[in-house]
Amino acid sequence: MLMGRRRVTIALVAVASIALRGDVVVPSSVYRSGLNQALFVSDVRLFNPTESPASVTATFYDQTNGGAAVTKGPITVPPRSQVAYDNVLQSLFGLGQGPFGPLRFETSTPLVVSSSVNNLNGCGNGSVSGQWLPGLDTKTALTAGTLAHLAASADAKTGYRTNLDFMNPNAETASVTVKIRKGDGSMLSSGTLAVGANGLVQRAIDDAGAFPGVAGTTDANLWVEFDSDRPVLAFASVIANASGDPFAIVMTADPAVPPVAAFGFTPASPLPGEQVTFTDSSTNSPTAQLWSFGDGGTALAGSAVTHTYLAAGTYRAAHFVTNAAGASADVKEIVVAQPATPPPTPSPTPTPGGTVPISIEAKQWEFVPKTVTLKAGTKYQITWTSSDVLHGVGGLALLGIVNCNSIGAHGSCSATLTPKTTQVGTYGYACTQSSCGAGHQTMTGTIVVTN
Repeated sequence: MLMGRRRVTIALVAVASIALRGDVVVPSSVYRSGLNQALFVSDVRLFNPTESPASVTATFYDQTNGGAAVTKGPITVPPRSQVAYDNVLQSLFGLGQGPFGPLRFETSTPLVVSSSVNNLNGCGNGSVSGQWLPGLDTKTALTAGTLAHLAASADAKTGYRTNLDFMNPNAETASVTVKIRKGDGSMLSSGTLAVGANGLVQRAIDDAGAFPGVAGTTDANLWVEFDSDRPVLAFASVIANASGDPFAIVMTADPAVPPVAAFGFTPASPLPGEQVTFTDSSTNSPTAQLWSFGDGGTALAGSAVTHTYLAAGTYRAAHFVTNAAGASADVKEIVVAQPATPPPTPSPTPTPGGTVPISIEAKQWEFVPKTVTLKAGTKYQITWTSSDVLHGVGGLALLGIVNCNSIGAHGSCSATLTPKTTQVGTYGYACTQSSCGAGHQTMTGTIVVTN
């Protein structure tokens, strides 16, 4: 849509076309007056390239009336024929001056849609200028794209001005982030636009409210990148300030680039039975991902997966990624180690008399160590030492230990014994003094006699 200040020369009405099927949108149409006595109207041509009649339903989404839908049809376009609607909002929809918004043409057969926006009264002298706007297949809507060769300048004689238009063909509002960049890619401004369902939003590129920092710029080498949470159709209208001659720039998607597969995993050195988490770090936007773990386990899809290796060994895990431009794979070795075997507890060195010494510390709440293993036929000297309050040790009479029931504070008590094979088993002992403190009866230990 062309609006705003305009001094125009006589120009041919520009009409552009594109062959499409099914659901075609003209992003902007208008029947509206502008500054300097301008009068803007939209012309549409519907061409049926088939050998059978085409039945077309047309809908206009009036942006001056909250996006209200006005539907006409079905319209019959004869075989290999074209139907013309000059000033389409008046001739097809019966509307008076004022409205603007997108048009949508739905049909089950191929259809060529052409449109032009024309100023019928340039400079108030009846001269005509126009701008083509192609019909766009809704399937070409993008969530990310670019608009190139834009310009902004306040110079009335040599400058240009640009309007940005975003049409949302979805049934839900779209949030579009717009970044205006200089030719070298550096950021000039950015903003976010909410585009209603089947709605159109137009903003001048130097609109300070939408894109701060652009006003006053004189630059004919600007470009825009946009991202949207829903697919949208976008175009730019670039107008020469001196002549009012416009041209339209339609969105393009960045060329597809094959992905480059990459991934990481944790823990770095898993043990058998330990869950390993694999996380994608591929670049260039893969659309599908598959994981193979090298142990015969089931392959999994997704950007983050988990897998458990059941046995120690070295496995080759592979990550495969694809998008429309190609595929890539990354392979890493996963080393699953055997659990470390704890070092054996060194045997105490016997005393010169052949007795193996064992020391047990009696703290207020526990014996350390709690469990002592003795071998039948070996002579031991077990010493309980108290570092806190009074303790007694009882419950070992079956092993012949009866003289350690009164350990003085910071004192010790020793017992010497040689377990017999007939005494193989487990023996419990405990604190026997009330001075052990509240709950002392939970303070227990164990002696295990083995062959």
